[in-house]
Formats: sequence, C-alpha cells, structure tokens
Amino acid sequence: MAETKPLRLRTQRVPKKIAVAIENSVVQVCVDTGVYHLPDQYDYLVPESLSVLMVPGVFVKVPFGKNEVAGYVVSRLKSEVETSKLKLVSKLISPLPLLTEELIEIINLTCERYACKPWDVIRSAIPSRVAGPESIYESHSLSSNTRRNPKPKHQLTVTNSPDSLGRIINEILERNKESEQLLVIVPDERDLIQLLDTKLNHEPVLLTSNIDKSERYANYLKTRFLQPKLIVGTRSAIFTPLNPSSTILIFNDGDESMYERRHPNWNVRDIALLRSGDFSLHFLGASPTLETVRLAELGWIGKKSEGAVKREIVFSDSRTSDLSVIKEGLKVGNVLVVLAEVGYINSIACQKCRNRAVCECGGKLFLPSKGASPQCYLCTKVYSDWQCDWCQGKTIRTISKGSDRIAEEIGKAVPGYRVLTSKGSKRLDVLPNLAEHVLVIASYGCEPKGNYAAVVLKSVENLANRVELRSLESARRLLFENLIRVRGDKGSRIFVDLESNHPISQQLIRANAYDAALLEINDREVLNLPPFTRIAIISGESAAIRQLATQLEDNSLLHTVAVQPLLDKSETGKSQSRLILRANIVDSKDFSDFLRDLARYRGIKGLTSFQIRMDPFAI
Repeated sequence: MAETKPLRLRTQRVPKKIAVAIENSVVQVCVDTGVYHLPDQYDYLVPESLSVLMVPGVFVKVPFGKNEVAGYVVSRLKSEVETSKLKLVSKLISPLPLLTEELIEIINLTCERYACKPWDVIRSAIPSRVAGPESIYESHSLSSNTRRNPKPKHQLTVTNSPDSLGRIINEILERNKESEQLLVIVPDERDLIQLLDTKLNHEPVLLTSNIDKSERYANYLKTRFLQPKLIVGTRSAIFTPLNPSSTILIFNDGDESMYERRHPNWNVRDIALLRSGDFSLHFLGASPTLETVRLAELGWIGKKSEGAVKREIVFSDSRTSDLSVIKEGLKVGNVLVVLAEVGYINSIACQKCRNRAVCECGGKLFLPSKGASPQCYLCTKVYSDWQCDWCQGKTIRTISKGSDRIAEEIGKAVPGYRVLTSKGSKRLDVLPNLAEHVLVIASYGCEPKGNYAAVVLKSVENLANRVELRSLESARRLLFENLIRVRGDKGSRIFVDLESNHPISQQLIRANAYDAALLEINDREVLNLPPFTRIAIISGESAAIRQLATQLEDNSLLHTVAVQPLLDKSETGKSQSRLILRANIVDSKDFSDFLRDLARYRGIKGLTSFQIRMDPFAI
C-alpha cells in the first residue's frame, strides 16, 4: 500500500520592498527586446543600493514582459511619470560604464543609417564580457575629459611606400597633445603583423579578433579607462572610446575585411565618418577608394599624394619576358611573383577594343555557361545579340582564370633558388631574413612584406575584369600596392602581364592612383553606381519579394535593379529571392528611413521578416 505523504501548504511569497533612489530615480535603458518594431528605450526605477553605479554607459538586467533581458543605461533623470507604473532595474551586469556618451550617439546614428536595432551594433562594438579583468578598474575614476567642439582635420593620403603607414603613425603621435589618442584600423591580421614589424614610438594596445577573448576584453577596458596613446585594431575596433580631438587612421578602407559580415553589415569607413564631428580622420593607402576621392573632390577632406618613386615597368608586349625579369632580379635581390586565385567569375570584354562589356544598369556582363549569351551580373538581363557600345564590335573576349600551373612553371624555370609560396591558409606575412635571394610566389592579397628587387604581376586582366561591384577598385589597390613593393634603386623592375596600351597599363605608367580612381568615378556617376547611389539587398520568400517589387514600381525614391531567385529555401521550404534596390546618395536618409519602416511594418503585421543588407561590398 502506497504511503500517504502529508499535505504541505504553499508559502506565500511577498515581494521584497526595495528602496528607490532619492535623487534622479529614473534611468532610460536601451533594452534588447529582440523585436524589431518595438521601441528601444524604456524608463526604469533605480534601486537605492545601485544608485552610485547607475550611470550612462553601464550594462544592466531589467524585467521586460515575462523575461529579464539585457540593456544599457542611456541617461539618468528625474521622474516625469508616476513611479508606481515603472519597474525596477534588476541588477548590474557590470559595474563599469563601458560606453561613452559619444559611442551611445554613434550607435544610434549607425542604426539610423543601416536600418537596424542598437543591440545589432552592440554585439560588434563591445567585446564579449569577461568578469576577471574588471576588478582592476572598479575603483578607477574616469578622466574629466568632456566632449567639446573640436575642429577636426580630415586627410586622404596616397602612399608611395610599404613603410608609409608606420612612418605616418609616428608623425601623428609626435604631433598629438597630451590627452589625444591615435586609433589605427587595419583590414586583417596580415596587415597587423606587417605593421608591428615596423618600429613604432609607442607600444600599441591591440583590439583584434585573433587574440584571446579575455585579453581582448581587458584591452578594451584599457582603452576605456587608461586612454593609451596608440590603439591598433581590426574592423570592430572602430567603435573604441577615445578622448576628444583624437585621430582615427584607417588603412585601406576599401578592403573587403573592413565590411562587417553579420547584420547590419556596416563598414569601417561609414562609422568613421559618423564620428568625424569629434575626431580627425586620416584615410591611408596606395590607392584611394571611390568614396574618399568623392569627398576630396567635394572639398570635405584634404588630399595628399606622396611623391611617386621612379620604377621601371615592363609590359607583356615588350621584348623582355617575365622570366627574364625574374632571373635578372634574383641576381640582385628577392623577387615577388603575384598570381590571381582561381574560382572567381570574370566579366567579358570586346575583343576589338578591349573595353569591358557593361549593361545599361551599370553592371558588368559575363558568360554564365559555355555557349550562353552574355548576362548582367547585377540585374540579370540577357544580351542575346550583344555588341560593344564603344566600337560596335561583336566578338567577345573572355578572361582566363589564374592557375597553379603558372607558379609551377615559374619555379622550374629558375632552378637553384629557394621558392616560397604565400596563399590562403599558407600565407606568409613577413619575408624572413635570409642570406640567399628567394623567389616568392603569392596570390593577390597574400604578399609578404619584404625587400624586392623585382615584382612580376600575372593574371592582371583576370584580376581587373571580375564582375563584383568593386572589382576595379580592388584590383587598382592590389596593383598599386605591389607597384610600391619594389625598391626604387637602379636595376629594380616590375613586369605587368598586360600590353602597354591597356588602360590599366597607362595608369601604372603614370603612377597616379588618385587620378585613376577619378576616371572611374566619372564613369560611375553616369551609370548611377556607388558612391553616387546607395544599394540595398532585400532577401525573403519569393512571393513576398515579388509583391514588394510590384509595389515599388512607381516609387520616386527607389529604383528596382532586379529580382533574383536564390538557391536556398526558407525554413518552411518556400523558395527565396532577393530584391536589389538603389537610391541617389542625396536621398540617403530617406532611403534608410524607408527600409527601417519596411522592417517595422512587417513586424507589426506579423509578416515573414526580410533580411536587409545596405551598402554591401559585393552583390
């Protein structure tokens, strides 16, 4: 017989009465609601026990609906509503104010530009918390530096040497006043390693994704509370808190690594421009981006080109072969051979005049398969009877892909020399100091820092004729970067795998990357491409995307470029498509507002959500 257990009465739990702060008893908290159409900021009461620590910039836990969620304090103020209607802050996540007033504002501006929520940005801006390092700073008082109205100076510098970055960093540090800092953003770990190989006058604090999680958070706390003179980091470090009138230096802002891969897909250049009212910006690289050239032409940013170093360039239609340049170069120093990686879709050109085949929408044409008609990479329009806009020629020129076989053949042609390779996961960042002269074979973007008597640039036409939105800009940067890797002494040469009358060859001969970018800008203005337009990609279920495209046909703000089917299906098994939109740059704010309202409307109506990418690096 089962034993009967005695009945137990439930204990009635009475909520503990918590004292509320006497002064400024209310805080505005930006809450991580996880729901797009809900407001971001809500009022909460400050418990007296947390009153001293409850300052703008601290992260807290607050009750929201039936859950307890994270938030950060935006401001603290007197109560303007009946306090009995407000809930109390539950607890502090961290006693340290991790955000500054300026960063809170920049996060809001980023949300406005990229049609996203503050917590979409916070996840990139603040490193993951590790409690251990915080104890060092719990009693640390922040400096009394307050935001003032500085007169920042913005600069674009086109460099002529691989050592320019380190030299300019030291020059800025020398000029900076006592409280001013320098934040340097580089694209990736390779650039960081090459920079640290340079002698810097101050020890940098590093903020990169490659360092240990605990070290990264500890370094972020250093930047927040100790205000180091020099901070060097990759993409997310653009949100680093800085003292007023400091400088942000961005190296190669057009590199793909400068674009956040997760939603909301912001890029370093745009965030820096949002911070330009408080800090001086300095853009640096061997070839400028179209956006910075446009700003320079508008007079918003100063421009400076370091004097070009005279270097001998040999082209494929000369009597000197690439192997001859390699063999002669190895006699006096190291030689770098750079090849294009395989696997990229290449655009087509006219066989007669060699000009790129371009669609009426501005996109490049390519051949989707053997025997197929040319098709636009951007709007997918098919040209069954294509002819060149420049010379009316009808013969299509296709660009071959890079090949590992080229590297193998070059290595065999120079026996007796050590061959080093640098590509992909086997990247070599800095050339080791060796007693012998070596041949380095690298893919574009993986070239090691070193002293070279000769550089051979292969697969150049392949590199410049990819169909991506920024392919020509990227190719120009890679070519000019390699151009300045060659030391400028007598006997040093560059071989370029192009004929001397090719437009890119002429740009390299003139050694003026700024003017080359200016030529492309003029073309893009006519074609309504960035930097004169903003582009958004909206992805979702095909039926909803087609319906949206139809609704936007008569919209004067937006221009529908294309509706493209996607291979992936939704979780419900429905087909997916994407809609490519663009708007004139002067309508930038209205463009962002429209996309934010679109996402909010679909949330309120309970419709399937769209994935929105704005200003993407590639389509």
